[in-house]
Amino acid sequence: MTVLITADEVAARPDVRLLDVRWRLGGPPGRGEYRAGHIPGAVYVDLDTELAAPAADGLGRHPLPDPASLEAAARSWGIRAGDTVVAYDDNGNLAAARAWWLLRWAGLADVRLLDGGLAAWRAAGHPVATGDEYAEPGDVELSPARLPSVGPDGAARLVADGGLLLDARAGERYRGEVASIDPKPGHIPGAVSAPTADNLNADGTFRTPRELAERFATLGVEPGRPVGVYCGSGVTAAHEIAALTIAGVPDAVLYPGSWSQWATLPDRPIATGPNPSGATVSNPPTPQLISPANAGERVADGALLVDVRSAPRREADGAIPGAVIADRNDLKAVFGLVSVDTPIVVVCGSVDGSRPVAEALVTDGFVNVAHVEGGFARWRDAGLPVEATATPAD
Repeated sequence: MTVLITADEVAARPDVRLLDVRWRLGGPPGRGEYRAGHIPGAVYVDLDTELAAPAADGLGRHPLPDPASLEAAARSWGIRAGDTVVAYDDNGNLAAARAWWLLRWAGLADVRLLDGGLAAWRAAGHPVATGDEYAEPGDVELSPARLPSVGPDGAARLVADGGLLLDARAGERYRGEVASIDPKPGHIPGAVSAPTADNLNADGTFRTPRELAERFATLGVEPGRPVGVYCGSGVTAAHEIAALTIAGVPDAVLYPGSWSQWATLPDRPIATGPNPSGATVSNPPTPQLISPANAGERVADGALLVDVRSAPRREADGAIPGAVIADRNDLKAVFGLVSVDTPIVVVCGSVDGSRPVAEALVTDGFVNVAHVEGGFARWRDAGLPVEATATPAD
């Protein structure tokens, strides 16, 4: 499979469909740079809105786009059946590779990266255009899922089954030294650090197939061993897959959700440090913040209701019938013999009081913990059971 095309080859082929995919982590969008100078005939492609679905909890920053939306976007770029498509950017094709992988995943047979990107085009002495360009609508029909991809379960299974999972992010992000835009620092346990920037020469072109093959062999790539790749959100991992393809490893698997999904999922372990196993730390579920009505339903279904307000507060405002009274500074006195899978609802005078208790219970291994939005006042105002606290006689 041919991955790359040179600037001179592009210049000699006016029939290719050019996509300018300039984008950088944290922005701003690259349309302004495109307007300031791009390869004549290229249309601008917005990675955030056209090469990804909207970010969503539990899915990551750049989920795979809906196939119908991707097909509509591809037609707006002027792609027709049988076209050769060439993607480029101005940063070593770190962003353009997302378009390269995604269009191949969607069934296009001939998608390439302009080796060296816009810098190589300029260095070869070719002209640039300014402003916006738009293509005549194309008629391409896409058929997705032509390339292998996995979700979080598949990524974990790949490691457990002896496969090689590569982390394409910068080394400091893999090691957990900086969180940057990542939701939490660290890496997937068992993954090997393989920054995709190391696949490039200083001028932004890819290293030779032999050099790349040698590099990946030192990282653990070997015949017959499954290879998967992830990054922060499924962008630079596609670049690593392009490098693997150049190196003669054409069937590497992409984990599109990548770290921006994995690190937000409850119960997914996280490792830190320079080694694949690293210092593995838990990634416990986040306590749920629920409405008083939801809390009442859970208690009716058997959840353990825990009141962590102080004694003076309970005496002044009233008690909740059946609630277990707990000292937030000595939770083990109450929970020492409670099963960790027991549903628990925590109520206090406010969220600021209940959240630390709920988080402490999660840290102690309880897996079904919630706390009440608005605390006791919202519970009472919702008409849920409250009883007066008896005042001692004089």
